[in-house]
Amino acid sequence: MNQDPGSWVDRMIGWCFGILLSVIALYCAVSLIESILPTLIVIIGLLALIGLVVGVVVVINTWRNRW
Repeated sequence: MNQDPGSWVDRMIGWCFGILLSVIALYCAVSLIESILPTLIVIIGLLALIGLVVGVVVVINTWRNRW
């Protein structure tokens, strides 16, 4: 193992910058999700309602067409 203090400090600085960039990326991702969340909830809700209607139609048609 290298005991050179310079390489140890360089590694620590590298870790700190890596953590800083990770935190910045996470902050940007959360901000983006917060900005599109209301629209996303509406879209998911509409898709769920459409799926429910299609499911009900399929079940009703299946029950009617039994032999």
